[in-house]
Amino acid sequence: MAQPILRPLSVSIFLLWLSGCTVLQQQNPDQAPLNVSEREQQLAAMQQFSLQASVGVKSPAESISGNLRWQQQSKTQYSARLSNLGISLFELTQDSNGSEIRIKGESYRAADTSTLLLQLSGWSMPLQDMPLWLRGLPGTNGRAIKRDEFGRIVAFNLTDSTGIIWQLEYQSFFSDSLALPKRIVLSSSDSQIKVVVRSWQ
Repeated sequence: MAQPILRPLSVSIFLLWLSGCTVLQQQNPDQAPLNVSEREQQLAAMQQFSLQASVGVKSPAESISGNLRWQQQSKTQYSARLSNLGISLFELTQDSNGSEIRIKGESYRAADTSTLLLQLSGWSMPLQDMPLWLRGLPGTNGRAIKRDEFGRIVAFNLTDSTGIIWQLEYQSFFSDSLALPKRIVLSSSDSQIKVVVRSWQ
C-alpha cells in the first residue's frame, strides 16, 4: 500500500532537485556574451537610458527601502527619484547648472551631492559615479577590479567624494549579450546598499 505513495513522492523530490539545478544555472547568460572590449564600449556609449529598481539602505542613521527611478538624458544630465509607497525620499537632478537634491520638500544645490545627502539624511552613496556603476563600469576611480569567466566586472572598490570606501559587487546580470547589471550590493565599513534592477529601457 505504501508503494503508490512513495513513487509520487520520489518524483516530486526529483522535480524539486531538477528545478533547483535550473535556478543555479540561470546565472549564465542565455545569449553569447559580447567580448570584453565590445561590451564595455557599448556600455560606455549608453548616454540615454532609464531603469527602475528596488533599493534597500542599512546605515547607522536609519534603514530605508524604496523604489528607484533613474533617467539618464546625456553623459552629464540625469535625474533620480527614490520613493516609498509614493512618498519621495529624495530626488536628485544633475544638469549644466550643477546638482540639486530635494529632501522632505526642500531643495538644496551643491557641487558635492554625496556629502550633501550624508549631511541631510545621515546616509550616503557614491552619487557622482552612479551613472557608471549602475551600468557595471568602474570608471577611473574604480580599484581592485575583479572579473568573471565571461570578462564581466563583478566587483571593485570605489572611494566617493566624502572619502568613504565602497565595495561594489555585481551578484547577477540580465541574460542578454550586453549583460546589464541586475543585482548590485554596495558595502562600506558601516553601511550596505542593495539595488535590484527590475527593468532597463
